[in-house]
Amino acid sequence: MSPEVEFDRVAPTYDETRRPPSETELDSLVQLLSGCRSLVDGGVGTGRFAAPLHARGFEVLGVDLSVAMMRRAGTKGIIALVRGDLRRLPLRDDAVDAAFTAHVLQLVAEPAAVLRELGRVARHKVVVLLPERPSRGPGDARVEFYRRYRALAQELGYSLPERGPRFWHTFDDLRAIAPPSEVRVVEGQPPALSEEAIRRRAEAGGWFVRGSIPPEVHQEILRRLGTENVPDRSWWKGPRLERFIVWEPSALREMG
Repeated sequence: MSPEVEFDRVAPTYDETRRPPSETELDSLVQLLSGCRSLVDGGVGTGRFAAPLHARGFEVLGVDLSVAMMRRAGTKGIIALVRGDLRRLPLRDDAVDAAFTAHVLQLVAEPAAVLRELGRVARHKVVVLLPERPSRGPGDARVEFYRRYRALAQELGYSLPERGPRFWHTFDDLRAIAPPSEVRVVEGQPPALSEEAIRRRAEAGGWFVRGSIPPEVHQEILRRLGTENVPDRSWWKGPRLERFIVWEPSALREMG
């Protein structure tokens, strides 16, 4: 499934099935973008980062392949939106002060192409937000949980669409492409959820489901998982670590 099709499909429930940025993450990002006013948010999605950055005085231009996701961003006040591929940004050289992207590089096989484009359009800084995550190979708790959830949903008559491929590039992978000028690791404790947010999350099928599962079916799947020897979701409950990587645009433009 192509990224735009996948994210068009999940756009209506995307915000309800993702943890919002923490104040720690946002404060760190604003500090790293010091001296910049205009920026492109590559892979803006529903504006989860763009909206709070806009509220803090940044002029944000959002770029994404998914029109449905950008419509959600538009409802949050992000009006400068362009449909485009991050590997071939529809922007002139030095178009903005800074370029930023969060949780997007895992969708592309060759991150160098995206970094080069971000460096081309930014005058002063390129900032990438990279989640700190363990490997997700065979036997990984998340992989096994998702696999059994999908299988039980199928047994109950609900076929969940397959996700597109994910490429979990590490920090070492990215710094091998071009040495960064600054790196900052932050611990972002997600905000507490309201009862309404919990209800909407359940209606969307939980944090981890890429499809529409009725709440009662979702609860039945969780009940069955609880009787099996399936890894629990403790990997989801704790603080979230994020790594901000900053490059000088010239370092990315000069890549071979």
